[in-house]
Amino acid sequence: DNGYGLVASFATGILSIMSPCVAYRLAARYRNNMHGGTMTYGEAWLYIFIMYLCAIVLASLAQYVFYAFIDPHMFGNIIPVFRNFAAANGLDSKSIEVFTKMFETMENTDTADIIISQLSGHISRDIIITTFLAVAIRRTPENNI
Repeated sequence: DNGYGLVASFATGILSIMSPCVAYRLAARYRNNMHGGTMTYGEAWLYIFIMYLCAIVLASLAQYVFYAFIDPHMFGNIIPVFRNFAAANGLDSKSIEVFTKMFETMENTDTADIIISQLSGHISRDIIITTFLAVAIRRTPENNI
């Protein structure tokens, strides 16, 4: 066990937690600098959603380049590595077969389909995050409360 999986999981978790924090800071700075410290819920939601949408598009382009040109056979190459790792760590044979079939399916799936699937998942998640962040960013003038 080289610990790379644990490091990758930890890094993914940290980035997932930091994403809304960074979005909040950027939206609050935008509200304070460009809107005089006030922003409606709709303005906040739209700003945050566009920010997330830009990040999603850039990440999807990077993933497409990776899957299509840099390592197009990644899922096929990972199957023997996974089998050895899973067997060495005591995973039962039925589970190994389930994961192997998943990797084979991913290997045979068109790169564009993989990216579209990831896009839809990210957009769904980010709409929920945007909704909560817009509530936190929204600030009306003192005389309108």
